[in-house]
Amino acid sequence: MRASVTSYPEGAREVYKEEGSALFLLDLPIALPGFDHHLSSWLLRDFKRGRNILIDTGPSASVPFLERSLRSLSVERLDLVLLTHIHADHAGGAGRLLERFPEARVLAPERGRTHLVHPSRLAEGTRATLGAAMADAFGPILPVQKERLIDSSDPLLEGFTVLETPGHASHHSSYVFHADFGKILFPGEAAGVGLGEAVRSLWTAPGMPNVSAPYRFPATPPRLDGEALERSMELLSAESGAKYLCFSHYGWTTEVAETLNLAAVQFRDWCERARRCAAADEEDAVALLFDETQREDPLLGLLSSLRTEQRQKEEFFIKNSLRGIVRWVRS
Repeated sequence: MRASVTSYPEGAREVYKEEGSALFLLDLPIALPGFDHHLSSWLLRDFKRGRNILIDTGPSASVPFLERSLRSLSVERLDLVLLTHIHADHAGGAGRLLERFPEARVLAPERGRTHLVHPSRLAEGTRATLGAAMADAFGPILPVQKERLIDSSDPLLEGFTVLETPGHASHHSSYVFHADFGKILFPGEAAGVGLGEAVRSLWTAPGMPNVSAPYRFPATPPRLDGEALERSMELLSAESGAKYLCFSHYGWTTEVAETLNLAAVQFRDWCERARRCAAADEEDAVALLFDETQREDPLLGLLSSLRTEQRQKEEFFIKNSLRGIVRWVRS
């Protein structure tokens, strides 16, 4: 196996390539500050079975970038699209992408499929949770034809294990690909947000200290089911022997066991902080907890070294995660 960080002109980054398969991160920029390297799809080329598989599509507005990346890798056919969950930044571009690849079939969590076929509530929820500016930047959400959907018993899933990992969303799946050399884990947002070691320079400001500091935080939006997320992280811990863990946001790591363990420890820590917080008002609690975690949580050590636009974007999502935890522990 050849592991590398080869970059291609159209935003594709090679994670590894060997005789049986190859894996690429496909960058999905959005016209918002700090979103030039925030969203990604994963392209798995399964040479043994003659398949091209995409994990998450990103939002509709990123599909042209996705198509260019695929062309740069000479991919003219997509066989399978795996969606971790039906949020606009992960699956909002599925309908648009499938128009370009009519042969592709889609596997999505059962409970979220109706939002692919009838996406109006997904669009409304995106606007309510993330605001109009971000919803507009993600682009319109086109429906997916019901006949394009498959279930996990389909032969196209050969070589994959599907794990039900709700919590971040009421519907959420993680995927494990069994390559010749070991397993590759695609946990969606069930293992939180993390910045892979190989792509740190895309986020950090030149000349800043602490660029090797860790960066992780829970992906816990306001409709969080914390008990389900804890069970999902326990389920994922059984995959700690995987060779790669591929974050949805952003990059990949080979430190899989440590990443999964820290995700669970950090989530429990943030929940305890939220329970101890004396502020009665939710937004006051979020503000206090943001200041506290920024000072005290070593897993946010890289935050101060990020480029200004990246740091501001990350602060928004950290506060949104804290909001989800505060709301859950007080429910």
